[in-house]
Amino acid sequence: MEASSKKITVNMNKKALTDFVLRSYYTKLSGIMSIILGLGGLAFLVWNIVSDNPTIRNILLFGAVAVVCLVLNPLTLIWKAKNQLKTNPSYKAPVSYELTPEKLTISAGEESQDLEWNNIYRLRASNSMVAVYTSPYHAFVIPTTELGEDKSIVLSRLVQYTREYRPRLSGNLKKYLAK
Repeated sequence: MEASSKKITVNMNKKALTDFVLRSYYTKLSGIMSIILGLGGLAFLVWNIVSDNPTIRNILLFGAVAVVCLVLNPLTLIWKAKNQLKTNPSYKAPVSYELTPEKLTISAGEESQDLEWNNIYRLRASNSMVAVYTSPYHAFVIPTTELGEDKSIVLSRLVQYTREYRPRLSGNLKKYLAK
């Protein structure tokens, strides 16, 4: 292994996958509209309750909209992430990532894939995960909680190795551009 390469091995966890699923949904138009619709339903529910002539029909209707959009929708996404973690075989085994100046190599068991840095579309990070997007709909999710002391090294190298190709970066990754 070269001196400038970094190899990590991680296991997917519930927190990272749930974070990825929720962020993926709520940063798209459908997720934003769901929040707006839910807040609108909640506002109309309160407005109807405090009005002079509240109707049960309106209370039930607006209450149902608020509950579906603000409670059931995120709970469903969390349940799907948890279920996906249990049933998807690619999350059962550890995944190794090797970062070199030329490419990112992803290995799981006997399978291996090389990903050139210019094929990375976006990097999104949170406290529990970093998502390496190869398209708007496909990403490799790395649980940052599994990285330990290597977290800042890995994030820094991801940003530095992709810098010239200008992928979209989440705000908390931009601090690694200066290094």
